[in-house]
Amino acid sequence: MNLQVNFVLPHWVYWLVLLALPLIVMWLVDRSFRRGGTVSGNTTAEVPVGEEEDVYRPPGNALTRIIDKISGFTGRYVAYWSLIAPLVYCYEVFVRYALNSPTNWAHESMFLMFGMQYLLAGAFALREGGHVRVDILYTRAAPLTKAALDLMTSVFFFIFVLALVSTGWNFFAQSVSQDFLFFGQGYANETSFTEWAVQYYPVKFTLALGGVLLLLQGISQFIKDAQAFRHARQHGQGSHVFAWLVLLLGMLLAAYAIHEVVNVAVNEYEAFPLSVENSLYQVDIGTLTALMFGTLMLVLMAGLPLAFVTGGLGVVFLYLVGDQFMLNLIPSRIFPMMTNYQLSAIPLFIFMAAVLEKAGLIEELFDTVYKWMGGLKAGLAIATIVASTLLAAMVGVIGAAVVTMGLIALPAMLKRKYDPEIALGSIMAGGTLGILIPPSILAIIYGVVAQQSVGELYLGSLIPGLLLAGMYGFYCWLRGTLNPKAAPPLPVEDRVSTAEKLRLLRKMLAPIVLVIVVLGVIFTGLATPVEAAGIGTLGAMVVAAMHGRLTWPNLHAACMTTLVATAMVMWIIFGATIFVGFYILQGGQDFVQELISGAGLGPYGVLFVMMILLIALGMFLDWVGILLLAVPIFVPLIQPLSFDGLLGLPGVDASDVSLWFGVIYLVNMQMSFLSPPFGYALFYIKGVCPPHITMAQIFRSSLPFLALQALGLLLVILFPALITYLPNLVYG
Repeated sequence: MNLQVNFVLPHWVYWLVLLALPLIVMWLVDRSFRRGGTVSGNTTAEVPVGEEEDVYRPPGNALTRIIDKISGFTGRYVAYWSLIAPLVYCYEVFVRYALNSPTNWAHESMFLMFGMQYLLAGAFALREGGHVRVDILYTRAAPLTKAALDLMTSVFFFIFVLALVSTGWNFFAQSVSQDFLFFGQGYANETSFTEWAVQYYPVKFTLALGGVLLLLQGISQFIKDAQAFRHARQHGQGSHVFAWLVLLLGMLLAAYAIHEVVNVAVNEYEAFPLSVENSLYQVDIGTLTALMFGTLMLVLMAGLPLAFVTGGLGVVFLYLVGDQFMLNLIPSRIFPMMTNYQLSAIPLFIFMAAVLEKAGLIEELFDTVYKWMGGLKAGLAIATIVASTLLAAMVGVIGAAVVTMGLIALPAMLKRKYDPEIALGSIMAGGTLGILIPPSILAIIYGVVAQQSVGELYLGSLIPGLLLAGMYGFYCWLRGTLNPKAAPPLPVEDRVSTAEKLRLLRKMLAPIVLVIVVLGVIFTGLATPVEAAGIGTLGAMVVAAMHGRLTWPNLHAACMTTLVATAMVMWIIFGATIFVGFYILQGGQDFVQELISGAGLGPYGVLFVMMILLIALGMFLDWVGILLLAVPIFVPLIQPLSFDGLLGLPGVDASDVSLWFGVIYLVNMQMSFLSPPFGYALFYIKGVCPPHITMAQIFRSSLPFLALQALGLLLVILFPALITYLPNLVYG
């Protein structure tokens, strides 16, 4: 009996669903809120929670309110697209295995949908403060200085966005036949290369439209920054001299930027006098390296979000070294990233985390684990690490783990007189396990950038992740044993019977099944990580329904959380791919390779230098930024090297070097979340701490666990089989 299905989604149905479904969901969500529906649970955002409460918030004006509403509506509109993907991916897996009818349209329709979502969500994320800043000097500046820095650095934001709008429009117009209305510039209507042959021009149009929305929101933000500057100046909140110097520098930069914009608009092959176009054409790569990365650090420290720093500077150097035509590199670098199939797993896993949190599953998970382990010395801290390990295996989102466990576990430990440093450290260290324990989002991005199998990375990182979790738990137990007052066990009267413990295990059934399903389909090859994310997300929605929490308000909150967190990650990727891509095209990779090889270091010496650089970057930069800046340069350098082992221990097979380095990189990135002064976990936890917990306490609490992470890094370097054993066992 032939049960094959030959259904191919019609193009008009695809576009109709994308246009109409969000409007239907909006109506259902609004109706539910009007009837008294509420959002349950807490935030699972990937963006650190701010700690400033008593700050001036610019009121804006009529124009900013209109722009904010446009960004809000657009963000909400595309956020609801996330509801489609779990159903489509589950359909694809079902028809492939049950009916032997694999499709191309299912995958293509979803990664194109997510690509459009990334672009159109940038303005909403900017409105919500979701784009990550490197807060080295910015947070410590006086309000007047902050406002002046915001106004000055906005020049780079507008340079990036204007270039994106202009080149994005050309990119779109070239995909449309020149016979199509007035803007077509191509020879035919461009379609995909699969048998589905969907039109590409609506997808490419979002490059320009996303840029326009971001430009509008940037204008709104600029008006508010100007209001903040005026308010701070009137109230004497900072040095007037320094602020005006910063503002003057910004005006000079803006004047020159306008001069160059006019130059591009008026001239093609000749430039205005004093134009900087092509002015660095003859500069050698060493000087260019110093200029690019020196300027990058300066602008980062000034507080501009990382995505717009790298994107803006990338545009500037494209123009300075090349010419206006070289700016067309921008959409050609962004489009492959926005339509990358594997990156579609990022919004799905974040959505899965948000749905699980709204279902109350994370609270139940911790409740079960701590009642099982509470009788041990430091039992609550150990329970936190165990729960965080299970949570990491479900969601792979660092912010979700640290914030949620901080809200649940920290009050429980402080109530039972735990040393705050043990309590804080166990939560932060446990939360960082999401970097290693599959399904790690960082592993997905690394796999895309380094062209490494995500499935192999997942298997390779499993043993190191569990090893580090065990080390964290052992350290907490040792502290509780040596000083019971610092981490006391649960009082006898609060402990539960064996029968009650067994009854509580029923609450663990759903997360355990979810973990087995998601990881099982990946490791057995039944589904790709993207499909597994779709299956897991649908499973999370089923669990939420079983708990009576699959409500429209909860789905709305999960979609919006997913949108902001995903936009933050993807726009950093867009900006960094322009900056780093241009640097590599100019010979930067060869320059770094010659620099390191010229130092006379052996393979392990090169690896040591890379680890130190990554640790140093982790003290200041966000994890996505580090990956996009360092990995494209480091991986080609490390692949040809031979690692024969240290201290007489076994080395690494040449075919395993790329995988081995990838997992070492992931272990290293755990350290970046705990590294003072700007590790993200430090600020995640601060956002949910009681007021009496100081940043100094948080810094101190991270140091022992940071040392354990360094030990874990050393172990996976000395014993590469910790990484390579499982992938070789499964894949051969």
